Amino acid sequence: MTMIPTNDYEQQLAGEAELWGTDAERQAQETPPDWRYHRSLRHNIIYHQADIDAFLEHVQPSMATLELGCASGWLTLAMAQRGANATGMDISDKALNVARRYYETIQETVNGSVTYEVADLNTLELPAATYDVIAVKGTLHHLVRMDHVIAQIYKALKPGGLLWASDSHGEESLPTVLVASGLMFLLPTQVSYGEKLRGLLRFGLKSPSRIKASIEAEGLSPFEGAGREHDWVKLIGERFTVERRVDSPAVTGYITHQVKLPDWAALPLLHGLCAVDRLLVRFKLLRNTGVILYARKTAGEQ
Repeated sequence: MTMIPTNDYEQQLAGEAELWGTDAERQAQETPPDWRYHRSLRHNIIYHQADIDAFLEHVQPSMATLELGCASGWLTLAMAQRGANATGMDISDKALNVARRYYETIQETVNGSVTYEVADLNTLELPAATYDVIAVKGTLHHLVRMDHVIAQIYKALKPGGLLWASDSHGEESLPTVLVASGLMFLLPTQVSYGEKLRGLLRFGLKSPSRIKASIEAEGLSPFEGAGREHDWVKLIGERFTVERRVDSPAVTGYITHQVKLPDWAALPLLHGLCAVDRLLVRFKLLRNTGVILYARKTAGEQ
């Protein structure tokens, strides 16, 4: 089990909360924290929309659901909009306040209910056999006590309950990084072609390593990548029955956030890239890191 010395840990935890809280406030100014709006964002249209909609089909009225690392709460809210009694937990009270304020404006239209709670997931203690569904999206790789969190999830699910986990798994491979680097150089992005050429001349063979660090969001937050030393897919497989695994495309997600084109040009380009990308992953010519697991707690187990 990995832990950070207490003083450093508390300081970094506060930094993590502040960063994601500020990010939630910024995003809410552009798009309400509601899946009905988020599903139309470019990156969701290209590679998240179908996966999120497929997961939400598992959420039924009156279910008790939990999202760990909920940020501004749009996925927690989406479960409540399907009639669930949903709880969202996150380290950032600032992000949760964004979620709470928005929920108050639409509460009367929501079929279920929503509760948001501040929680440090690394020290999480959940009640036993409480939830029908637990969702963890893009959070596991931030955790220094991933094994503890997965054990708590298992305990907290009812027998037969569903864990839906979506996250990066492992480091980016060299072929994936090289393809992403080539696409970044060729396609119009936030960086001008002149700057790209100067960067290539300056960094030379080190350029792919810089792209790799960018894909993995190295240094984005105090705990970014803290859980990469753990194999969360293996840890879940040791406790749960994995019903379904969905492998994400290898480079499309990163490229989608970088391409600078109007939607009429970007969407056809990115849909085509995503289709080719998925084929390359399927035939193991590229290695993806994004993985979604549908994992079930065995019925009859407490």
